[in-house]
Amino acid sequence: MTKLNTLSKLVLVCGLATATLGAGSVIAKSDGHKQGHSQAHFLLSERGANKLDLTDEQQTQLKAIFEAQKAQMQTLRGTDKEARKAQHEANRAKKEALLASASFDENAAKELLAQRHQKGEEVGLIKLKTQHQVWQVLNAEQREKFEKMQKRMSKKHRKQKS
Repeated sequence: MTKLNTLSKLVLVCGLATATLGAGSVIAKSDGHKQGHSQAHFLLSERGANKLDLTDEQQTQLKAIFEAQKAQMQTLRGTDKEARKAQHEANRAKKEALLASASFDENAAKELLAQRHQKGEEVGLIKLKTQHQVWQVLNAEQREKFEKMQKRMSKKHRKQKS
């Protein structure tokens, strides 16, 4: 094998690894699970209800929205922990086989990436739908207050990361 072939394969493998890791971090950064969880936690808390002047009816609606989101995420993830673990191991084995192969199988790589992308897309869709529903529960004044709070928290979070 020539040095150029070896270098080309190394670049492809690094590109695949970067794309795989990058897709996960984009999903995590853009309305990731922790942010959605903290949003639900805040909106359902007494502090959040007081700061936004939420009515009892709004609190009940928000609780139902976040419970529905939780159920959808559990359905998407599946309830069988062993099955999830087996699927994770199968995907890891596919990736290792792809990397260990003498020739790079672009179709197999695309299939692995497509599976990850599809699941991330489904999670993102559930989260956006939930955010839309929350937005519809809040009135204009509450939306404005909530946006300002989110911007402050985002700035604070960025400073902590630096």
